[in-house]
Amino acid sequence: MTLRTVLRLWPLWLALGAALGGALAWGHYTSLRADLVATRADLAAARAEVSAYAEAVEIRRRSDETQARLREEAAALDHQLEQMEGGDAPLSDYLRTAAGRLWR
Repeated sequence: MTLRTVLRLWPLWLALGAALGGALAWGHYTSLRADLVATRADLAAARAEVSAYAEAVEIRRRSDETQARLREEAAALDHQLEQMEGGDAPLSDYLRTAAGRLWR
């Protein structure tokens, strides 16, 4: 092929180059779309995990509050029993055993 023939076929070369460029761009586009879909799925999974952790934190907070309230109530009861008249009197064997089981 001579240079003149090659130059006369420039529209063909241009069309081939455009087709090749379009094919490469389409391949890159579909690859980016697949990456975007995978990233969105990962993001949704991460959001669900964060939501689960937030729920677990809230459950733990409520449990800690309940435990603190129960400890305060038990301490108040102990204090009340210590302050009652006869609180320092020795217990019978039956009551000592029952109290020991109750306060273990």
